[in-house]
Amino acid sequence: MKTDRFYLKIIPIDEIIIHEEFDTSRSKNLIQKLKSSGLFTDPIIVASLNNGKYLQLDGMNRINCFKLMGIKNILCQIVDYSNQEEIELSSWIHFFKDKRESFFNHIRKDKNLVIKKAELELIGPRSIKEKDYGRLITVVDRKGGSYLVNTAGEFIDKIKRLSYIVSFYENNITRSILPFSMTSRNVRLFFYEHPHLNFFDHPDSNLMVVFPNFTPQQIIEIAQAGAAVPAGITRHLVKGRCLNVNLPLSFFDNSVSLMELNKRLDKILLKKAVRFYEETTIHFE
Repeated sequence: MKTDRFYLKIIPIDEIIIHEEFDTSRSKNLIQKLKSSGLFTDPIIVASLNNGKYLQLDGMNRINCFKLMGIKNILCQIVDYSNQEEIELSSWIHFFKDKRESFFNHIRKDKNLVIKKAELELIGPRSIKEKDYGRLITVVDRKGGSYLVNTAGEFIDKIKRLSYIVSFYENNITRSILPFSMTSRNVRLFFYEHPHLNFFDHPDSNLMVVFPNFTPQQIIEIAQAGAAVPAGITRHLVKGRCLNVNLPLSFFDNSVSLMELNKRLDKILLKKAVRFYEETTIHFE
């Protein structure tokens, strides 16, 4: 169904190219949740590409779960990736618990990565340099120690190095956003606000990783190159995101044609009341 507010469509999963890795630690629980509820609640977000394919922007774990369950098609909300009023791209930050020096030893094993001490007040999200030497990530500990991890090389090589960095803690991630200027006081408060981190641990064992910002064109380049950023880095904010569509899991019957599935989708949506929220909302989970 396509309206002046949203575009929902059933799309074959093999027509969707991905830009990010999936979080293996979440697949089992998400599959159990899907089977227990019997519902597919929220569409994934995709953008249409010129070659007839679609680019996954949000929902990689749901795509992976459908693949593991043998389901061939998925409900998508199609957005215009070139429309900055409709969709905004930023980055998450990662929190995790481990010794700073253990993390840095892992980073140093890649000779292309260089760690440099930095002033905290000068740190914040920056756009990634596609070529040449520049910042890849920033690491901050709870007491306000801050470090840049720099690298040179081609753009796709830098993306692969991001995956290597995150592999150190990939099963121990909490995502958040940076809503403030980075000062020592703000950093300490920010760590304290995340209860999964033991505030009484040694400050060097509570770490935050700040990632670069990407452009939509860079995300398309990553996907078309067959590469992928680590899970939980890119953050797509969609104006008019469709939620609570609640299609029965049985709806995604592989024996039914794609055309018929979309006809059935339109009939279901026409029977549903739609409520639009213009203001920012806060969801408790």
